[in-house]
Amino acid sequence: MVKKYCIIFLFCFLSHLTYAQVKIEKESRVVSNDVPEIAIKWLEDVFDHKKKLKWYFEISADSHSYEAKFIRKGKKFSVEFSEEGIIEDIEVFEHWRKLPQHVKDNISDYLEGKYIKSRIEKIQVQYTGTKEDFQNWVKTNYLNQIVIKYELEFYGETSNSKKLWEGLFDNNGQIQMSREIILTPSNNLFY
Repeated sequence: MVKKYCIIFLFCFLSHLTYAQVKIEKESRVVSNDVPEIAIKWLEDVFDHKKKLKWYFEISADSHSYEAKFIRKGKKFSVEFSEEGIIEDIEVFEHWRKLPQHVKDNISDYLEGKYIKSRIEKIQVQYTGTKEDFQNWVKTNYLNQIVIKYELEFYGETSNSKKLWEGLFDNNGQIQMSREIILTPSNNLFY
């Protein structure tokens, strides 16, 4: 009897782990009228000189959010807001060569230790903090209380598979979380 419950528990536990390691998201383009006014106002107040601003609604396994994508000073930005219009994070696309050397070294060590071959597809520097911290950062370029992480999408090849992964690394390039990306046709967005 105990063995039966242990097997059931183990099955449920492992199913949960597998589920938590898969990223399935769907983004769809929305007009600004669909976005909470508080998010639009915050973005207008904080970010000047935006180009090619587009709004998206993102549905994932555990949340719904709005995302503003735009270009500012030659950089691609992605600003994510909750359904209520509260800022959640800011992500800025970055090139590998621009990352700090110790971060690149640690990420490379992780990829080389886990995969036979790997290829980085996309790098975003992720900034999290309060709306006041973000406003201060954008205006003064001073990070203060903002937490920096690195979000990478990469192909990782093992002896039996080649998959697309998302990895979240801390400010030193140490892995915090990785999950397989399951692509849907709407995930291929270009701007």
